[in-house]
Order: sequence, then C-alpha cells, then structure tokens
Amino acid sequence: MAALPPAVLHVLFAAALVTAVYIGRGTQLETSGYALAWPAAGAGFLWVLWAWPRRVGLAVALSGVFLLTALLNALTGLDPDVAVITGIGNPVQALAAVFLFTRFVPGRTQQSVGEYMWLAAAAVVATGVGGAVIAAGAYATGAGNVVQGFLPWVVRNTVSLVAIGSVALVATRTVPGPSPARHSTRRWIEYAALAGATALLYLVSFVPSNPLPIAFITLPANIWAGLRLTTGWAMAHGLASGTLLVWLTISGHGPFTGLPPDTAAYLAQAFTFVAFSVSAVLALNGEERLRLIASLSEAHREAQGATQLRDVVIEKMYDGVIAVDAAGSVLVHNTAGARWVGESGLRSDVPWTARYDFRTTAGVPLTEEELPLNRALAGETVERESVDLHLPEGEVRHLSVDAVPLPAGQGAVIVFHNVTVERRHQQDLARFAAVVAHDLLTPLTVFDGWLEILEEEELTEEERASVVRRLSRASLRMSSQIRALLDYSLAKADKLTPGPVDVNAVVSAIVDLRAALPAEADAPPVDFRLDLRSDVYADKRLFTQLMENLIGNAVKYGPADGTAVVAVTSEKDPETGWTRIRVADNGIGVPAGDRERIFTEFHRSANGASRAPGTGLGLAICRRIVESHGGDIRVESPPTGGAVFVATLPATSEQLPAGIGAEAAGSRVSAGGAS
Repeated sequence: MAALPPAVLHVLFAAALVTAVYIGRGTQLETSGYALAWPAAGAGFLWVLWAWPRRVGLAVALSGVFLLTALLNALTGLDPDVAVITGIGNPVQALAAVFLFTRFVPGRTQQSVGEYMWLAAAAVVATGVGGAVIAAGAYATGAGNVVQGFLPWVVRNTVSLVAIGSVALVATRTVPGPSPARHSTRRWIEYAALAGATALLYLVSFVPSNPLPIAFITLPANIWAGLRLTTGWAMAHGLASGTLLVWLTISGHGPFTGLPPDTAAYLAQAFTFVAFSVSAVLALNGEERLRLIASLSEAHREAQGATQLRDVVIEKMYDGVIAVDAAGSVLVHNTAGARWVGESGLRSDVPWTARYDFRTTAGVPLTEEELPLNRALAGETVERESVDLHLPEGEVRHLSVDAVPLPAGQGAVIVFHNVTVERRHQQDLARFAAVVAHDLLTPLTVFDGWLEILEEEELTEEERASVVRRLSRASLRMSSQIRALLDYSLAKADKLTPGPVDVNAVVSAIVDLRAALPAEADAPPVDFRLDLRSDVYADKRLFTQLMENLIGNAVKYGPADGTAVVAVTSEKDPETGWTRIRVADNGIGVPAGDRERIFTEFHRSANGASRAPGTGLGLAICRRIVESHGGDIRVESPPTGGAVFVATLPATSEQLPAGIGAEAAGSRVSAGGAS
C-alpha cells in the first residue's frame, strides 16, 4: 500500500466502503430496518485510520465516508432523513474510534491480546458516540424510535469495526508475528480437516430448523483455529465463520430463526463477535507467547554471551581474581588467581593461612583475621595492600591486594596483582642509586685528594705528571658513568634509521680503536679473533653501540692473568636467514642464575660486580637495541669457561619489524646507551 499514490488509495478505500454498504443493506432482519451486518463500519474505520496522519487526507476520508454512506443508504431504500443522519454518524464514529485507538495503541498494530482489547474498547465507545449522534438526529427529526436505532447500531458496528479492523491490521502489518517457515504436507492436511470440521459443525447447528440454542458447538472450530493457525489466518477463519452464521440466520436457518427478529439479530451478532474473539485472542496469545519465548531466548543468548565474555576477560586477566561465598568457599577464580598463589586449582577445605604463608612486607606472618580476604568477608574494603607470599620452594611473590565485600553478605572478591618484578626493579633502582652515589663520589674524592697534592710545591715534574694522569683517569671514569646514565635515560627517544651495515668494518674499527688506546697498567693483553661473514640490516649507530658494549664487556671481564681472547663471528642462520653474531671470551663467565637477569636494568652478577665497576646498564641497552630490530640476545656458558653472547639481527630489510624500513627515519625505538 505504501507504494501506491494517496489518490489511488482513496479510490480503493471508497470502493471498499461502497461494497461494504451495499452488502450491509442486503442483510436486514429486525424491525428497525437497519442492516444486520454492517461491514461499512470496519471499512470506514480503516479509511480514516490510514488518513489519520495527513490533515488533507483525513478531511477527504471523513467527507467520503459521509457522502457515500448517506447516498447509498438513500439509494437502497432508507428514508432520506435517516440516510443523512446515518451519513453523519458513520464519520463521527470512525473519527472517534481512530482517535481512541491511536491513543491506546500508538503503533496502530494488532500484535497482542492487550491491543485487541484496546481496539474493542475503542470500538464500543466510538459506536456509542456514533449511535448517540444518530439517536439524537432521529429524535430531532422524528425519524424513528431512539432506543430502537441506538442499540442495534452499537452492537452491529462494534462487531464490524473490531473484526474487519483487526483482520486488516494484522494482514498489513510490517512486522509479522511468528509463523511456520514452511507449510508441510501434514499442516495442509490439518487445514483441510479444520475447514471440513467448521463446515460440518455449522451444518449441524444451523441448517436444520432446530429450536435448541446449540450454536455453541461451533466454537471448537474457532478454538482449533486460534491455537493452530497464525493470527491472520485465525482471524480470517473467525470472520468467515461469523459471515456464514449471519448468512444462515438471514436465510432462516439455525437456532436463532425461532426467536423474535430483534432478538435473533442481537444473538447472531453477539455470537459472531464471540466466535471471532475466541480465534483472535487465542492466536494473539500464542503469538505473544512465541515472541516472549523468542525474546527470552535472545536474552538468554545475550546473557550467555555476556557471561562467556566476562569469563574470558577474567580468565585472560594478568591480575588474579578469586570470589568466595560467605563461608569462605571458593566460588570462581581465574588461572592467574591460582597461579599467583602457587596452585593449579584453589581449594576451600582448609584455612588460607594453613595453605599459604602470607606475610607483611616486613616479613611478619599474617593471621586469619589480618588476611585481606577475611577482612572483606567482615565488611571491610581493602585497597592496594602490599602482601608477600612465601612459597614452599623458597620463592617470594610480592602481591598488591584489593578485596571488597559482595552485597548482602554474599561473600567477597579479592583481586591481586603480582608486583614481584616491580618490587625487584625498585630494589635494583635502590642498589643502582647506591652504586651511582658511590661510583660518582669515588672519583670526586680522588679529585680532591690529588688536587691537594698538586698544590705542594716540592713535587717533581714526574710526580706532577703522574698526578695529572690519575686525575685524567678519574675524570674519564666519571664522565663514562654520567654518559651511560644520560644515554639510558634518552634511549626511549632514539630514532631507528636502518640500512645495510658492514659488520666487518664496524667491528674492525672498534678493535683498532681499542688497540690504539693505552692499556691499564694491570690489564692483561687481548687477542682479538674476527670471522665476520654476514652483514646486518640495522641502524648503524645503534649496531656500533651494541658491538662496543659486547666487546667491552668481553675485555673488562676477561681472565685475571694471561691473555684475554675475544672471538667475534657473524654468520647467516641457514633456517631463518637472519645474521647471528657471537662474541665469545675466556673470562669469568656468567653464573647460571644470572643468565636471564643480567639483561635487566641495573642488575650485575656477583662475580662481575666484584671484578669491575659499572652501572648495570650495558647489557640492558644491548637487549633494547637487538629487540628494537626484531631480534633476540642470549648468553651461553661453554664447558671450557668464559661466556658467549649471541645476538640475532635482520640480514635484509624484509626481516625488520612491521612499519620499520630503510626510509622510516622517523620510526621510534626503545634502544640506546653506552657501556
């Protein structure tokens, strides 16, 4: 209908109204002279309902209802005065029905029993208004008995408006109710059986001139239709059944024919309304039930999805989450929650303090009452409390704990974050600060002492030159430490500008520079052995810094006596195509427990710290440089002693991390620093 022009639709509604009036005028039974069935009420209601949103269209519809009903009533034998009065009553009735219905049901649909009942209520009130207008007109003109005209009007027009209006609204709605996707053979057989049963029941009830009021035995057919058919078809069945009942009654058949004409008319129309309403209400109720089931199913699926999402989020959280009931029994926990307390699954059969050794950061064991979870069970909210968990194997995990009680005393939830790495980092920072303070104060103390000596006039030139050399070495040491700190602090702001790098040229330059510098008095000689067969694709400045750090460490931590051997090789990995660079020495090596930690900031192994001064930044910077290029670095301890540092770097530009290329001079990396 929406695709048709408004003028065409007005013509179609007018044609439907003319047909309805003509049919209605042929169904007179009672002495009032009014029609027994009045389908025009439903047709007029639908016309005005369609035109309701448009002011001009509404005026056309109301005018059309008035003119057509008045004219056709007069042409079919109704007194002209009465025809005009009914012509006025019809548009008033339609307008009142539409006004009330759109207030009760703004969506103007028939998708629930409630909406059907609102339409029925609107129809009763509207037909009462229309009947009152006609009764008042009849009384004013003396055209007929007021009561005789009012009651038949209300009854027949209510039935017509509700039945025809409901069927049309259901048939034209844009959101159909649930219905079978496809009619099976069995369902077609059922439809045929329903049609046959309906015909048989009406044949038994109405065809014989039976004075007994047994019309009610036709209701099972309407019940069957309401329970089994979709709403539109069930209403159509009810409307067809009502039409059949009226036709049989007018034809002089059935239990109503033995009654006075007025009474027969009322009963026939009332029964039509009851039969139609049974089908309509049952079908709408079933449709509502199916919609409710679908809505509940959708809500259930959404709830399941939300639950699964919640479970996935909680499960993937790095923080541990544990929820317990009021008795302290574990209800739910994620993998991190079990992992951080050292179990694969959490149990509730023994107290927490019996399973876990929780202590304060000062090492004092916590009692059951002091545990954050038990405090939350008592109603207290715990935020960011530091707790240490001592595991049986000796490991200590530092945890930051939040615990909150659940509403209505249902239990508590504890969330704890493993801050062991951060705590160790803080400890390393503290150690680093102490090292820096000591290492910077030492050369300053040397400066002060030797400057006082220089002030002595009796020093010889040779002694004075020796003091200057010592001051120079102290200055170099302090500037080297300050430069390392500065480079490390600026490492995250460096820019990566990769390109082809000649590994042999870079390493040879570093070796030549070290050979040209004067050696420490107590430093052993160094034997450099180079076998560099594969180049890298990297930032040349950062690669040079990487090799300076690795070669410098190999020399610094070489053997205490004898010749220090430093072997630097580069070769292409046959499987990955990356360049593998190895820096091997015959020095003090790296303890097994420090092979991972020596690449973290400010960490120095015990044997290295006692051997030579340093900040603990050199290898951390090496790892940043290598990882910024997408590679990796590790340390090996061969059986023959010493240490072998292995760094893997790209050999071509295609092996660089995504977004980094030779032209990406502005790409950001987190690398840098000097040893």
